[in-house]
Amino acid sequence: MEGDKTFERIEKLFDVQSFKDQKVLILGCGSGGSSVALQLTLSGVQQMTLFDHDTLGPENVIRHICGRKYIGSKKTDAVADVLLDRNPNLKIRKIEADIMKYPNLGEEIKQSSVVVLATDNEPTRFKVNEACVQLGTPFVVGKVFTRGIGGEVFSYRPGIGGWLACLESQLQRTQFRTGVREIDLVPEEEREKIYGMDISEIKDSPGLAVDIAFITSFHTRFVLDAIGRNLTNRPKHFDPIEENYVVWGNRPVQPFTKNFQLQRISLQPQENCAVCRTGVE
Repeated sequence: MEGDKTFERIEKLFDVQSFKDQKVLILGCGSGGSSVALQLTLSGVQQMTLFDHDTLGPENVIRHICGRKYIGSKKTDAVADVLLDRNPNLKIRKIEADIMKYPNLGEEIKQSSVVVLATDNEPTRFKVNEACVQLGTPFVVGKVFTRGIGGEVFSYRPGIGGWLACLESQLQRTQFRTGVREIDLVPEEEREKIYGMDISEIKDSPGLAVDIAFITSFHTRFVLDAIGRNLTNRPKHFDPIEENYVVWGNRPVQPFTKNFQLQRISLQPQENCAVCRTGVE
């Protein structure tokens, strides 16, 4: 759009135009995925595929980028509307399907510059990351720990970094892994004792919007880094992130000992990893 001033205040500090032709696949449009999508839009990304099969409920809006007027709408439709309000030049594709059952997932991944995963379950994380390894597509996943005590972000870098199974192997030996227990791994008696809530409530209570925002900021920054690594000319003032995994603690709840605690890891492919060996050379 000639004369468009959308990025006028930041384009001299940041090469927003360098991201406009990159294709980003957003898998999951909940509180995390929608926030990452918005931040990417504000950073100059203009081609995006939104993937989700859920609708927005009244319990979502307190943490989601979409407000009450979108209750009952498909999350893909609601998120797309918010993003287009920020940048009408954005080109958005929408897919309303279950990730685990979608037959063309591999093709979507293959056509993407980077895959952003923001789901709340392990099967989708491993399924998508393994496909990204096989197709040589960068992949970034973020997770908020139960009740928003903190979270983690992992970036798979084709050819130079390990994948999620390699990560799990290495994390067993790190300082924050002991004590971070996802709620679906905790016995039912302990869930009731600690939270006094039923399982569905707990799984839908990751924390305050501000807790999630810390993790989505890390998530977005790693996505931009993944894009920048594949550009012929890296954006100015945008040095590469050395590490490919971070754990962030929002507050001093085990295993964290203070507010705003950070651990960084540079993950390499683990020895004899069969999946890493199948990656595109």
